[in-house]
Amino acid sequence: MKEIKTDIEFLITAFTYSFASLNQNFYLRKRDFKVIGVHIFDYSLISECKAEYNSGLTKEEERDIKEAIIANEKGYDTHIFIPRLTKEKRFEIITDFVGSTEKFKEKLEVNYQTLVYSTKNYGVEFHRKGIKVGVDMEYLTNGIEEESFKSKWTEFYRSRTKNIALKWLEHQVVEISKTKL
Repeated sequence: MKEIKTDIEFLITAFTYSFASLNQNFYLRKRDFKVIGVHIFDYSLISECKAEYNSGLTKEEERDIKEAIIANEKGYDTHIFIPRLTKEKRFEIITDFVGSTEKFKEKLEVNYQTLVYSTKNYGVEFHRKGIKVGVDMEYLTNGIEEESFKSKWTEFYRSRTKNIALKWLEHQVVEISKTKL
């Protein structure tokens, strides 16, 4: 199998992005395995509206995003939608982390239960508490001030997500290779 040059950190971000958010989608371009993030405002790049839109992106980034949007809208087989971690998988990762540490255990368990409850009954009260819809992984350490511990959590869930993302990417590479035969 040929070496794949994919931005793995961006792929991990795509997987960990809130599953309930409609602000941004991520795609894997088949020809070069590039991860492309498409924000809702990026649709202005292909709009027929004559208003000026300054995306702040380079011409190459704009071209990549336009290509991904058009491919998705027209159903072209050139890009693959990158899935996000399900809430079940997120809760599994959280449970594994909470089970692996004694530090701040009570606070972690309270935050975990709040996240679980928020997925069943999300409303204004959760928004006011700073809980983002879609199991915001960072909320687990809410109220914990120790930055090294917060970093430990971030490293843990990104490492676990990396394994999932790489397995998914490997499967995509195999499938794409089959179609080229």
